[in-house]
Amino acid sequence: MKKILLVLPNDTLGGAEQILKMIAQHYSDALVEVQFLKHKTNEEWITNNKFIRIKYQNTGSEYFGTLLYALNLLVKKKKYDYIFSSHVFTTGALGIFIRLGLLQKKYFIGRESTRIFERFKGFKLFLYRKMYRWGYPSLDLLICQTQQMRQDLVSHLPWIDQNLNIKIIANPIDLAPLKTVEILKTNFPFIISAGRLIYEKGFDILINAFKEILLTHPTHQLIILGEGYERKKLEFQIKKLHLEGKVILKGRVQNVYPYFKTAKVCVVSSRIEGFPNVLLQMMSQNNHVVSTKCAAEIEQIPGVLLVKTTNSKNLSNAILKSLNDNFSKNQILFQSFLQERSIENFIETIEAELQQ
Repeated sequence: MKKILLVLPNDTLGGAEQILKMIAQHYSDALVEVQFLKHKTNEEWITNNKFIRIKYQNTGSEYFGTLLYALNLLVKKKKYDYIFSSHVFTTGALGIFIRLGLLQKKYFIGRESTRIFERFKGFKLFLYRKMYRWGYPSLDLLICQTQQMRQDLVSHLPWIDQNLNIKIIANPIDLAPLKTVEILKTNFPFIISAGRLIYEKGFDILINAFKEILLTHPTHQLIILGEGYERKKLEFQIKKLHLEGKVILKGRVQNVYPYFKTAKVCVVSSRIEGFPNVLLQMMSQNNHVVSTKCAAEIEQIPGVLLVKTTNSKNLSNAILKSLNDNFSKNQILFQSFLQERSIENFIETIEAELQQ
């Protein structure tokens, strides 16, 4: 039986973490160990698969948790067929452990989950640069979600192109559980968006855009799913614009799909993304999808209404168009696009790349 290891900073199910969870669930015939570098915070990784073993480090710090994990490996070295990671610090740390002989592997696969050099600066970026240099040479395959992400990486780290096997593999989506999603019972029409409440997601722009929507659609509400450090700032903005009761910061919900299916329009308002996985989730449930051009590859998706980033007026116009027009043809376009991004195709592509 194959032994597979996935290592994550924490158990919060963001976009990158959802992909790793899909990978874990795909290998139903393997012994899968999911190692979190922090303590348990939720039940979202609970599974009925007896071959998936979930482990935590009893700490609130990813960095201290990494040290504890290293100490565990000193006591008992482990060997795996596949090791997966999707976060720069974690990938770098695992690469260092492999170089030191604390971990043994047949294949080590890393994913770039965001555009690091666009998002971070200062000490954190300095640390990430070091992790690239010290740990990434242990990778057998580095996956970039988009060509733009690969170009960003190579332009800032020229050495990496000559030393690593870097391939562009688009993000997957697991379509199997999405065929029986139920519609929510609500007393009002609503527009939906979802993601961590952080600056990069552009929810402040979306709230400004929604203010304009209400002029012609006064019964609508805006629901934002997710949690994050910008909650207080967004709550202040909602109060300042007198949108209490019209803009709902719902927090994290276990199942986003009924919201996406019931909404009048699904919106991605991000300033910058590696690639927004939530966009694929929205497309699986709704024909009315609006997105900013937060990642270049979004422009290749048929049927999605696109607008420039950081422009609330353009965003409100696109949402109004989606509310008022018929986009039923998008169902065929979206399903065809999503079929090509199945988790099965994703894993097959990875394994094919590793054999070359």
